[in-house]
Amino acid sequence: MIFQEKSDRLSGLSVAGDLTSLLEDYLKTRGIRLPALQGRQKHQRLTYALWWSLLDDAQARLPDVDLGPELARRVAPVHLGVIGYLAESCGTVLEAFHHFERFQRLLYEGPRARLEVRDGLAGLVWDAGFGASSRLSDQVILGGLLTFLRRMTGRDDLMLSRTDVIWNDWPGGRGFLAHTGGEMRFDASANAVWFDARYLILPLIQHNSQALTSLRSVADEALSGLPLSAVLTAEVQRLLIELLPLGGASQAQVASRLAMSERTLLRRLRAEGTGFRDLLNRVRTETACRYLSGSPLTLSEIALLLGYSEQAAFNRAFRKATGKTPGQWRS
Repeated sequence: MIFQEKSDRLSGLSVAGDLTSLLEDYLKTRGIRLPALQGRQKHQRLTYALWWSLLDDAQARLPDVDLGPELARRVAPVHLGVIGYLAESCGTVLEAFHHFERFQRLLYEGPRARLEVRDGLAGLVWDAGFGASSRLSDQVILGGLLTFLRRMTGRDDLMLSRTDVIWNDWPGGRGFLAHTGGEMRFDASANAVWFDARYLILPLIQHNSQALTSLRSVADEALSGLPLSAVLTAEVQRLLIELLPLGGASQAQVASRLAMSERTLLRRLRAEGTGFRDLLNRVRTETACRYLSGSPLTLSEIALLLGYSEQAAFNRAFRKATGKTPGQWRS
């Protein structure tokens, strides 16, 4: 199966905002500030599309760095939010992975990882039903999992036995394998990391039963606060990105493309915890940030692509959303 990088189905789903602190912390060590990260709240979730854009922008500024492995080596609980602290409070690796399976949606929506044991190896295997993320993002997630495993156990000697990736190539692969060890298999049906099954019984150095109970309650509450399904939200965001440059991103036009009434569209979006106007504003702002950070387009051209009738309207909306004018953001 051939996977298209940065799947449309995945692009509108969300990842935890804590992940941006991983990128921001590393870039600070290199004296780099990304405009799109300025003013963001650490715990504010962001779309895959924006996460991919941030990674691409950072990599473009550091062409001689294998950014994926560099970020993967630095993963810590603070970059994973409550699920990170919850996992390290468990008694064993097996218990931590069971909690990761249960609460992984707090870290990212879409593909789910499941724990499997085969032929003396244990592995986390990700569902590929939502399509592909980006190679760079996959390097951070897959390599970061090993970093976190080492941190939880206090065992820097732990290595992967094998990494399966859906891609037919892996830029920065040498740096990735230097971090993870093991072999790499390309063109797999799903991303996966495999390690010695005996790792599952390793004790965790930060085990704390009281903290585990408390953090599990926090995670349950956080999970219940996420929309039960973001499938329609993602589809609406995808359509907005497609229709905005054509001037056809009205509520009526989106509902028509989805073969439903406007009332049904609004009701289903409310059930997913959002609204049409909120999504339109979010897509416009995040798309504008990507254009301003990584393209030579003029402000008037960006305004046109975002469906604004004039640049002044774009300037007002962008300033209301970010606190800065487009020109200030770009500089």
